[in-house]
Amino acid sequence: VINLDPANDRLPYAPAIDIAELIRLEEVMEKLHLGPNGGLIYCMEFLEANMSWMEKRVEELDSQGYYVLFDCPGQVELYTHHNALVGVHLVDSHYCSDPAKFVAVLLTSLTTMIQLELPH
Repeated sequence: VINLDPANDRLPYAPAIDIAELIRLEEVMEKLHLGPNGGLIYCMEFLEANMSWMEKRVEELDSQGYYVLFDCPGQVELYTHHNALVGVHLVDSHYCSDPAKFVAVLLTSLTTMIQLELPH
């Protein structure tokens, strides 16, 4: 598992790669005087600018034959209003049990698909 959530400092697993080794949301918010959403956007842009850091570590996992699962931040704004790192949009099942929530999550998924310019 690769943790790409710089705000998640209490992981229930030991990640093979952790973005906290590169950047931490709390430090970004304090140093740059940003709120949580602005700080997360900054962290994702910092990761994008330093993608070689991630590529090197993923290549090491790949050379050992591991499957890779990315644990991404849950803030939907990162995927609907900003370029993102993923092309899969997973939603909690409870959103599918109520018609109004289901329509809302469909619209969120559509917005994400359009923003990423990727089919889902």
